[in-house]
Amino acid sequence: MRIFGQRPLVSFIVSVFNLERYIGACLDSIMIQPFDDYEIVLVNNNSTDGSDAICREYAAHNKQIRYHALTGEPIFGRAVIYGTQKARGQYIHYVDGDDMLAPGAYGEIVHILRSDAPDVLFGRFSTVLEESIINFTDKSFQTERINGRAKDQVLEYLTEAQPFNVATWRLIFSRKLREHFRTPVKRLKEPVNIFHDVYVSVRTLLSARSVHYVDTLVYSYRVRSSSISRITAAGNISECCRLLLSLAWLIRCRAKTEQERGFVRAYMEHFQYQLVAALCTMSDEQITESAAAIDKYLKQKDLKGTPSEDCGCSVINTLISEGAAAGLARLRDRCFSKVEQIARRALAKGGDIYFAPTGQIGLFLKTSFKASGISISGFFDNDVQKNGMLVDGIPVHLPAAVTKIAGDKRVTILIGSGYQNVREELRTQFISLGIDESDLLIVEF
Repeated sequence: MRIFGQRPLVSFIVSVFNLERYIGACLDSIMIQPFDDYEIVLVNNNSTDGSDAICREYAAHNKQIRYHALTGEPIFGRAVIYGTQKARGQYIHYVDGDDMLAPGAYGEIVHILRSDAPDVLFGRFSTVLEESIINFTDKSFQTERINGRAKDQVLEYLTEAQPFNVATWRLIFSRKLREHFRTPVKRLKEPVNIFHDVYVSVRTLLSARSVHYVDTLVYSYRVRSSSISRITAAGNISECCRLLLSLAWLIRCRAKTEQERGFVRAYMEHFQYQLVAALCTMSDEQITESAAAIDKYLKQKDLKGTPSEDCGCSVINTLISEGAAAGLARLRDRCFSKVEQIARRALAKGGDIYFAPTGQIGLFLKTSFKASGISISGFFDNDVQKNGMLVDGIPVHLPAAVTKIAGDKRVTILIGSGYQNVREELRTQFISLGIDESDLLIVEF
């Protein structure tokens, strides 16, 4: 029970933009949690649908909800930043207005926050897929490799266990760490980077002294094709560049140990791969569009401390030294040449060609291989939620189905992931399922 005058244990910051279909369920999922020592900072980013009326109705009937209706341009990220400034809790948890907390999730969490007081706590999440679109997925981690361990040991383990999907809504973090989420709203002239939550989450974990993991479902993340965070391949490239520069800055200026640097590099390698995969789908006109956005960002004041000769990222080094347009064109041609080499090997084998896993990178690579004459028969993915889905018109299967699919015919599997360990794990898995190693082609850039 909360004692009057004390800070609530948790501030839930709920951001809303045109979410009249979802916001009620989101707020209900918080209010039915098995504790009452919390506040809800509900921030409406100038919605144009019925969200405002719903928010006001909830706030009127629950004193633990503090409602803020912002006016002006609904810049992406503004509501979260504003809510962070207003939060009074000892811990902060972001909840997007179209997502939900899992029933009873905070039963165990509250006890841990009060007894162990970790700087950061996280659990598992699930996804709610709409309109048959693809998305990243979660997995379980080993509690004994995280709880009670030194922070560097935790980061070393999470680096080995990639993918560890980080997002602002995944971390429940101590109030003292909120500085990483507090860009003044008045200075927010442009939308926050779509991948900004990766940067601030990584930086928060670097700053934490202690991390705790609960191997229970905490959060339900809704994936919508109409989400404000859905972006094109061209947008993906400029956003990835911004993130890579931010991560390079973390390595140079904030990461103090080899474990911290290794943890940041895992995300740099993933998003370099994602950038290059998207780049292979780009026309000259799209490259020009992306280059203009990248050049604009490279000239901003916050990059003055990044030496052009080495920012810790080979892709960014190329763009800084050669200019965005020339650098992107050269990277595209070099990487597409690798795609064509792999395509020739796959076509020479004959038979059906599959790709593993699905995801945004999978779709980028599917497009680039199509340009080299490869028609993909299907995807393989270990996410059971995707099994049977049609992704861009192509079926998704669990890897175990490869034995039945192959039968007596030849099957070639292209493996492409931004995480090296995932590529290796998939290769090993298919070999154990009877696929000859020569029929597994790894897409590496």
